[in-house]
Amino acid sequence: MPEQNIKDSEWRHRLINEVIADYIFVVDVETEGQLKLSWASENLMKNTGREAADALTPDSWRSIVHPEDLSLFDDFIRKMLTTNEKGEIECRSFHKEGKERWIRISARQRKGSDGMPTHLIGAVREISERKKIEQQLLLSEHKYRELHSSMTDAFVSVDMQGKIQECNESFRKLLGYEEEELLKLTYFDLTPEKWHTMETRLVEQEILPLGSSVVYEKEYKARDGHIIPVEMRTFMIRDEQGKPSGMWAIVRDISERKRNEEMLRAALEEKEILLREVHHRVKNNLQTILALIDLRSPNINDEGSLYVIKELKEQIRTISVIYQELFQSEKLSRISMQPYLSLLVSHLLTTFTKGDLIKADVDCSNIVLDAECAMPCGLIVNELVTNALKYAFPKDFNEGPLVSVKMSTEGDTHTLQVKDNGVGFSHPVDVQNPSSIGLYLVSLWVKSQMNGTLEISNHKGSCFTVRFSK
Repeated sequence: MPEQNIKDSEWRHRLINEVIADYIFVVDVETEGQLKLSWASENLMKNTGREAADALTPDSWRSIVHPEDLSLFDDFIRKMLTTNEKGEIECRSFHKEGKERWIRISARQRKGSDGMPTHLIGAVREISERKKIEQQLLLSEHKYRELHSSMTDAFVSVDMQGKIQECNESFRKLLGYEEEELLKLTYFDLTPEKWHTMETRLVEQEILPLGSSVVYEKEYKARDGHIIPVEMRTFMIRDEQGKPSGMWAIVRDISERKRNEEMLRAALEEKEILLREVHHRVKNNLQTILALIDLRSPNINDEGSLYVIKELKEQIRTISVIYQELFQSEKLSRISMQPYLSLLVSHLLTTFTKGDLIKADVDCSNIVLDAECAMPCGLIVNELVTNALKYAFPKDFNEGPLVSVKMSTEGDTHTLQVKDNGVGFSHPVDVQNPSSIGLYLVSLWVKSQMNGTLEISNHKGSCFTVRFSK
């Protein structure tokens, strides 16, 4: 039975040697503190390339240890000879083939009956891979710290209660706090109260469910009390179980941008006031011209001249309406065509017809043009509607006279159509060489001012179609 126990013990001993990657050693402490390797596990050869006979004494051990770590190694041996505690050391060593490795040596002394150390028993584990990972982590940490400290934008991280955990120098300078002061505060302490509800909603509706927020604006309160407008984006931090553990944000000071925006806004408001005043004065000047014409008209007896003056008055009034719309418009460079042309056509009906026999339909919904295009459109509508009211419906016309003005947009092309259901033209009209002054002016405005095209049809009344690009 004892023989079987011995065999079992040897079997277990060999199994341990085979399954562990490291090696175990026993060093005898001889007289006068001399050390000698008395036993090493079979993995010694595998891990060092050396037989036990090649590593019997401290001098041979030193040939294995990296020269820069020899003093550390000697201190470790002396400590193991004088203390009962387990000791560990990490150092570099060389394989017999010259390959450098990192190892961790663990050892403890054993004492004899006289209380003097008799053995050092220990194990050696290779930690090269772990050291490589540590170096990579240190390098990564160093790069992170360099990036963290050199960022011109501010960086801050908080826990889920909003308490500040970390920040960079830019964040500290932005708010004027020392780091120790900031670590005692929450982002609520640094944010004016009017932003608290918005930021809480942002965390609940964006950061928690989506992992990050959109770029948003808020304000911070600096240590001296002044308010700093910032632009920021916040990201979620999760722990190993995937649960929210904090948030971090990139913060950018936008004080300069806000000042520039305010200056630009003030300048635009000033220019808008001046432009409105210009439009108002132009309108008043046109009204003055109309009044002067009215004062001089009674002294003119020639019917032809009076007719020309009347047409000129209507064209001046059309331009005046444009400036009235500009003066009242929210956007001084844009004209909504529906109210503009409705007002214009309504005035023409009042001027050239008696009663409400002739109906008008104006459909220009959602059409907005700049003044440069709206002006010739108004002049064209003025001329064509005036002609329709004067010539399209003779006294014996009884089919429900109607004049319609419509505008539409398709792609980059606007279409203006003025039509009536009157008697139409008695003869074909040459668009290129119109015989009447009115049609000549319409053709001129279309080509020279709008860079468009004009089409005329004469079926069940007259129809004028103008097409021009935006």
